Order: sequence, then structure tokens, then C-alpha cells
Amino acid sequence: MKKRLFYLLSALLFISCSGDKNVCRIEGRYPSASKGTMLYVTPFDDILSPIDSAVVKNGRFAFEIADTVPYVRFISSQLVIDGNYVVVEPGAVKVEFGGDDFAVGTPANERLNRFMAEKERIVNLRRMCEPEALSALSISETMSDSIKDFVSFASDVFDTYALNEIKANIETPVGYFYLFQSAGVVTPSKLLPLFDRVPVQYRGSLYDVVKNKVETEQRDAAMVEKYLDDIWKSLVATAVGKEYQNFELDDINGGKVLLSDEVNSNRYTLLFFWGGWLDDVRLQLAKLANAYDKYKSKGLQVVGVSLDESVDNCKRICNEVAIDWVQLCNPSGGSAEVAAAYGVTELPVAVLINKRGTIISRMTNVEDVIKRLKELF
Repeated sequence: MKKRLFYLLSALLFISCSGDKNVCRIEGRYPSASKGTMLYVTPFDDILSPIDSAVVKNGRFAFEIADTVPYVRFISSQLVIDGNYVVVEPGAVKVEFGGDDFAVGTPANERLNRFMAEKERIVNLRRMCEPEALSALSISETMSDSIKDFVSFASDVFDTYALNEIKANIETPVGYFYLFQSAGVVTPSKLLPLFDRVPVQYRGSLYDVVKNKVETEQRDAAMVEKYLDDIWKSLVATAVGKEYQNFELDDINGGKVLLSDEVNSNRYTLLFFWGGWLDDVRLQLAKLANAYDKYKSKGLQVVGVSLDESVDNCKRICNEVAIDWVQLCNPSGGSAEVAAAYGVTELPVAVLINKRGTIISRMTNVEDVIKRLKELF
């Protein structure tokens, strides 16, 4: 009888120990937590749906969670002031709020810490490349370009690293977490194909939202790439030494203007792109108007192309400055297309064309225009 009881107890103990293999024991420190603070374990993308809870006592807390599949969970007080990601997998995990790591103690948590650290590094590097940040550094254009090249290289390295981590874990919820965290950081075109590889049962509540966000980023990136490609082609087509691009637009009084008529009738034709919203635009137009008055009898014509959204606003500025050159403004269609055809990405831009129809100068400020006209007349 005693032997049977011994074997029965041994069997129960074996079953109990076997069950422990699937338990993740999380022990943590939260020194700054007030007495009685309640912590919750939640899905990382739905912090309002608690899975478990624990009270912080003397700055310490503990959870025991049984999962056969490794999930990334979020531990917080739901105040979203402090929070730690943790991979729930069998074993002992240590968590310390305010520490350098999210969680330590198991291989998956070590990899999670590295992933999040690498992601933060890339995000910070990209912030350093923002125009305002580079401007604040007061560095040369060459140095600025070098920083951009380095950040671009580092971004490519992170893309490769992140994609490898996602693919290695794509069959588990951990892969979905890495995919989720990579949105907005990894190149969208590289990320999109992986969404459909996430098993349906592991797709979180924000799966569709994040996928749509990445799809939008990809469409935007494709549009920007096409825009830059088109602009480059336009700049090449209208570079100094190339033949001008002809067009027909309405002037501000409703009359038709064909650029070739102006080019053929004058020694030089200045195509001047501007916008009424520019700083000191009236001063710039006035300077150009003075130069035009000086040289128009010698064979200069100015054809202004305003990119304003209102013809009335354009006319008002022209009247204030008292300009009498050929002025075009077609906000409903035409002006923007002409600007794109000439590779205009900033204002003002001046394109000087000789009587033979050859572009002889491209300038981006009125002062350079006046200097060039002095050389020609």
C-alpha cells in the first residue's frame, strides 16, 4: 500500500513538474511605484485588455503565466507612463522598470532588447538628418551630405537585420511584434510581403490598421520616387544648352499666350516662375520690373508664370507692383504642369531663352537675373 502511495505521489509530482515547463515566471522591480500600484499584463497592441494582474509590494511584483506559444506582452500600470515589453516563454524572466532593458533571462527577451535598441538608434539617427536638426548643427553642405549618406547606409543595415528577425519568427506571435514595430522604420516595399505570412491566429487587433499604414507609405513612396524621377528628367530636358519646352496658357486677363510667339519675337525671353505666398515677393517682382523696364526696348520679354491658386490674388499683386510683362496664372490646370515640365521644385526660378530657342541660363533669385541681363545688354 505504501509503495502504491509512493508511486502515486511520484506520478503526481512528475505531472506537476512537467506542467511547470510551460510556465513563465516574471519577477520584477518597480522602485518608484507607489504602495498598492496595480500592474497588468496585456497584449502589446491592446493595453486595455488585461491578461493578468499583480500588486506592487515593497517595489516588487511577480507574475506566473502559462503559454505554449511565445507571445510579446506589455506590463504597465495602464497609465502609459511606464511600461515594459516582455516575451512570455517558459523560464525565469527579470523585469526592472526604469532599467536599460525591457526584460532579461531568456534568449527571446535578449533578442527583443537588441531589436528595440537597434530600432531606437535608427530613429534617432533619422531625426538627426531632419532639416531643422542639420541646420542647428551649422555644418557645411558637404558634411551634411556625409551624415545623410551614413544614415542611409545605417538604415539599409537595420532593414536587413529587422527583416531577418521577422522572418525567423514569422510563424509565431513574436514575428508579428517585430513586424508591428518595424512599420514606419523599415522600407515599406520590403515589409509588405511579410504581412500575409503572419498566421491568422496571431494577428492582433491592430493588424489591419498597421498593414494599411504600410500600404499607404508604399504608395506615397512610389509617388515620391516617380515625382523625383519626372523632375530629374525635366531638369535634364530644360538644362542650359537645351531647347525650351513650348506651351500655351491663359494670361491673367483671359488671353491665350503661346510661348513660341514670345521667343520668336524677342532677342531674349525670361520665363519667371513665382508665387504670391513667397516672402518679400513684391520686392523681388519690383526689382525684376525695373530691369524689364530698362531692357524691354532692347529686345527683352518676361513671361511670368504664377503658381498661385487664385487669379485675382495674382492680378492684385501685379497691379500693386505695376508690372506690364506677359503674366500667366492657371490654377485649375496648366501652371503647375508647366512648372513640372521645367523641373521647378522651388520658387522663384528663372529660365532665360535666346531667340534661337536655346536655354542659356537657369537662376533661382532675381539678383542673379539682373546680373545676367547686364552681361547680355
